[in-house]
Amino acid sequence: MGPVMRMRYAELLLRLALGLAAAAAMPSQLTAAEAAADPQAGSDAHIEKQVEAIESRMATLQEEELNLSVRIMQAQQKANEGLKEPAKVTERLAKGEGAKELRQYKAIMLSCAGQLQAFDGKLLPLLKSVKALQQDRAKASEALKARIDTVTARVEAKHRTTLEKVANLYERCAEWRAAFGIYSKLYGEIPEAERVKNTFMTEKMAELCDKVGDPKMSLLLYRTLFEAKSVKDRYKDKALGEKVAKAYERCGDFMSAYKVYKALLDAIPRDKQEKDGKGLRDRMQELEKKIGRVSR
Repeated sequence: MGPVMRMRYAELLLRLALGLAAAAAMPSQLTAAEAAADPQAGSDAHIEKQVEAIESRMATLQEEELNLSVRIMQAQQKANEGLKEPAKVTERLAKGEGAKELRQYKAIMLSCAGQLQAFDGKLLPLLKSVKALQQDRAKASEALKARIDTVTARVEAKHRTTLEKVANLYERCAEWRAAFGIYSKLYGEIPEAERVKNTFMTEKMAELCDKVGDPKMSLLLYRTLFEAKSVKDRYKDKALGEKVAKAYERCGDFMSAYKVYKALLDAIPRDKQEKDGKGLRDRMQELEKKIGRVSR
């Protein structure tokens, strides 16, 4: 064997050795006979393949999301250019002001919302996939169950946070019904028994219910949070208590509103009532004009 042939033969042996090493490092594929002999292994192999496909797709989407986040950040910076009072933009839009800088701001922000919604659309097939995985979870080994739960939580969290960003953009543009539609969907996905524990979402729903013209549902949601507290602690939460009282006012129940304001005032230590209770006393005086003199 000549020098050239010996070199080619050595290269062939090296490639073969590398190929065998790579094959050894790869997870073995079960044959039909092996799967039949070990049903658990066969089930795990099928489920693991699904998990890997979801993980791979999530990795791709993560890179896409990063690029999208940069573009949205740049767009929002442009939207804020030229605004005289950025903190009052939503308030001004809600009043129907049509200044040029407001129109530009709103157009850019709604475009960002649309891009995020399109991204969330790419998550929807993965949501279906993880739901299917959860149905097969009982068939999986304990180690694989943990992996299923991890990938499920990851996909669901990404879906929720993306939609929350969309809803926030709609809110900033005073597009209350669009924001309400998204938050209603997210709120509906929370198990009913867990909703009262999610203070942020429940308050957000109460706030938006009022903005879309449903003050009674707004009051119900605020009361749900308020009454979940013990009677002893309920009136110590002045911020939430005032929201409940104002919700009563918007529903025309001035007497109930008055009683809540008074209970909040009574909960303030006597030595601090003069200063910290001024706003409450002012509201009570306004309500007295509406309901007649209330006996103290």
